[in-house]
Amino acid sequence: MVEITLPIVLQILQTAGILVGIIYYITIMRNSQRSQQIQIETRQAQLFMQFMNPAMSGDKADYWREIMEWEWSDYDEFTRIRSDPENRKSYDQISYYLESIGSYVRLGFIPVRIVAVTMSLWVTGFWNKFGSMIVERRVRTNTPRLLSETEHLYNELMKYIEEHPELKT
Repeated sequence: MVEITLPIVLQILQTAGILVGIIYYITIMRNSQRSQQIQIETRQAQLFMQFMNPAMSGDKADYWREIMEWEWSDYDEFTRIRSDPENRKSYDQISYYLESIGSYVRLGFIPVRIVAVTMSLWVTGFWNKFGSMIVERRVRTNTPRLLSETEHLYNELMKYIEEHPELKT
C-alpha cells in the first residue's frame, strides 16, 4: 500500500498551484488580446467615419453628383471639362478624397471590407468613369503615381467583392 506523506501532499499542492497560475495567465493574455483587437477595430471604425461623414452629406455629395454627370468623347475633351475652375474643384475634392482612403487601406488603417460595405459605389463609379482618363493623364504628364492609391483601392475592392459576391451591386 502506498503511503501519502506530507512532502508528497505538498508537492501535489505546489504542482496544482503552478497549473492554476499558468491557466490564469493564459486566460488573462487571451482576454487582453481580444480587448486590444476590439480597440483596434474601434479606432479603425472611428477613422473611417471621419472620412465617411463628408461623403454622406454636404459638399462631397454635391461634388460627386456633379462629376458623375460629365460626358466626354476623348482625353482632350475631358481635360477641357476638368480645366473649368468649378469642375476642377469638384473633381479634385472627390479624387483626393478617394486617394486618401486608398492610402489608409494600403497602410492597413482601414480594412477594405469597410469600404466594400459602405462606399463601393463611390469607388467603382469613380474608377469606372475616370480610370482610363487618369491612366492617360499619367502618360501625358509623366506622373506614374497619379491617383495610384485610388487605383489600388479599386483593385483591392474588386478582389474583395469577388471573394464576397453578396456585395456585388
